[in-house]
Amino acid sequence: MTQFGDKAHNFLRAHAFTFMIINYCLYIIVGAAVLMILEQPEVNLLVEEVRDLKARFLADNPCVDESRLDRLLLKVIEASKRGVAALKSDSDECNFDFTSSLFFATTFLTTTGYGTTVPLSDEGRLFCVLYCLVGIPLTMLLLSCLTHALLPWVTHTPIQNLQVYWGLSHNHAALLHCSVLGFCTATLFFLLPAGAVCLLENDWSYLESLYFCFISLSTIGFGDYLPGRTQSQAAHQGLEFATSCYLMLGLVVLLVVLESFWELQQVQAVLRFFTGPREGELLGAGLDELVLSGDLADPEEEPQYTLPISTISPAFSNSPATPTIELLPDLYPSTEENPDPSPDLCQSTSTA
Repeated sequence: MTQFGDKAHNFLRAHAFTFMIINYCLYIIVGAAVLMILEQPEVNLLVEEVRDLKARFLADNPCVDESRLDRLLLKVIEASKRGVAALKSDSDECNFDFTSSLFFATTFLTTTGYGTTVPLSDEGRLFCVLYCLVGIPLTMLLLSCLTHALLPWVTHTPIQNLQVYWGLSHNHAALLHCSVLGFCTATLFFLLPAGAVCLLENDWSYLESLYFCFISLSTIGFGDYLPGRTQSQAAHQGLEFATSCYLMLGLVVLLVVLESFWELQQVQAVLRFFTGPREGELLGAGLDELVLSGDLADPEEEPQYTLPISTISPAFSNSPATPTIELLPDLYPSTEENPDPSPDLCQSTSTA
């Protein structure tokens, strides 16, 4: 029966995993279809607007050759993709001064990569490859170490305090803590920064600012929105430095939040359903109330938990309390050959 149950469970797990993959593929297809429906009309309108402006310009300036104008526009677009603002009147902007280079290195190492500043020389591209071969794993290691260092203070200790002072179970305390932590993170790192960016960038709406914050901390970094482009050079550098600090701090906080949610029993139950049981620490379980039995030398045999053989309780009398060993029932059933269920164990009692 045990082998049949294991086979049935493995069968359900395999089908559930296949079902999850199919649903994920369908999710991607639905997302692509929705984006096509929503964005294609906007793209067509923008193309018509640009073509209309070009036609008007050629009509107003008949001496301008259309092919030469197209080459100029293509060059400007190519420069813009590489982070060079060729159409700005204030040509004092430098994309690779120290502040913008620091911003570029931060976004590169955090894999955000807005794409507004890119290396133009072959030597710069080669340096970026070698630099990130070491820098990206080092950044991931640093973020992981910071996350595990902060997790006991941010997650484990508050959950224990909720259990001790509020009398909640470990599961309920973890759910409450993760809910509060998620709300505070959303407020401090998405809603409030979006409002600040909206105030700094007059031509941005609050939704656009919130979109920028989400794209940044999710390390997607499209680069279509970046604060400071319409500001002065000093303000632009200040916003780049502030964005670098926001990225590093926000990534650490998000990793702590995700790790906290990852330790929830519901999430672990879903993971075990798809991947099977795994050896690890039992979070929230009172191991002092359990006795591990079975031969653990065999790695294929799963550990089993049984009740303790005996409990120790004090015997109350006129003399000082002494511990008394009370045998639990049915653990040592009496037989004809052995009427005493525990001949080797004695019960110490106090005398008057």
